[in-house]
Order: sequence, then C-alpha cells, then structure tokens
Amino acid sequence: MNLGDFDALSFDCYGTLIDWEAGIAAVLGPWAGEHGLGLDDEALLSAYANHEAHAEADTPAALYPDILARSFHALADQLGAPLSEQDAQRLAASVPNWPAFPDSTAALTALAVR
Repeated sequence: MNLGDFDALSFDCYGTLIDWEAGIAAVLGPWAGEHGLGLDDEALLSAYANHEAHAEADTPAALYPDILARSFHALADQLGAPLSEQDAQRLAASVPNWPAFPDSTAALTALAVR
C-alpha cells in the first residue's frame, strides 16, 4: 500500500493512539483501594467496560464525560462501594491525562512525512 495515494487517514484514537485502559485504571484503582475492594486493574476494567457499553447504548448522544461518570456510578453500585460525585467527576475529567501509547508519536510522525 502506498500511503501517498491517500489524502487523509482516519482511525479511532482510544485504544489505537491513547491507552484508555491505563487512563481509566489510574482513577478506578486508587478508588477501589480506598474502599478495600481488592480488585486488580484488569478486574476493575472488565467490570467497568460492561457499564460503559450499557451507558453508551442507553444514551448514544451523551457526552463522553457523562458516560464515564454514569458508568463509574454503575460500577460502584455493582461493587457495593460508595462513590462521591467528586470521584465520578475525577474520572469524567481524566481524559486529557490519559497517556498515549509509547509508539504513537513516532507513528504519527512517520505518517505525517508521507
């Protein structure tokens, strides 16, 4: 494939360029630890992902920060742990801090010169 044959490329950023799992786990993990839940990041992310999928299906026009907060509330309910609105908003506001995968910069740079 010759990338020069294309005027534009499009792809999903989350999971491709941005490590959304690390970003979400950075908020869920400390919260779970504070409440003695004893769940590792993988277990938290797996449970959380189900709630996010339902929130997106139930409210497809909702803004992503609202989906994040709603999903976190549902996770807390499932796990029987308290969740303050401040904690829910911490996840909702965390997106700009989610890390890029280590190879994202180099990959985008390589694509930009073509």
